[in-house]
Amino acid sequence: MSSFEDLERYLDQLPDQVLEDAAEIVAETAVEYYKDSFTRKEFDGNPWVPGSAKKTGSLMVESSNLMNSITPVVINRERVVISAGNDKVKYAKAHNEGFQGTVTINPFTRSNGQQVKQHTREMRLPKRQFIGKAEALANAIKARLNQFLKPNKQ
Repeated sequence: MSSFEDLERYLDQLPDQVLEDAAEIVAETAVEYYKDSFTRKEFDGNPWVPGSAKKTGSLMVESSNLMNSITPVVINRERVVISAGNDKVKYAKAHNEGFQGTVTINPFTRSNGQQVKQHTREMRLPKRQFIGKAEALANAIKARLNQFLKPNKQ
């Protein structure tokens, strides 16, 4: 039995009056966990495939656009949905799931003024998952909810 199945049963047992707050806690915890994957360079205990040496930034973090695109898109008592990617970050799925295939490179101008024509390129991008179901995330959500539900001792 997975931790997410345990978490779903746990959430089903929560009183109705705390479900709205619980959804916010789930969303906040998930976004933090997913963004922290970029610091840990792993997901649910699975390290990312190392990259080639970079001149700027860190593995999967150069502009922070990918990491910052992780946001909750649905938060309600029935479900929480966290998404990654946007118009600036069309490559989120390819990084999260891995990609192998041909891509079209649109024409552009290099910083030295050289014009580059449209062309295709073969790409092999290893899977470096940063979003999805994770046992560690399920445990973190359950721990936060337990803390939230504890009666305040004053």
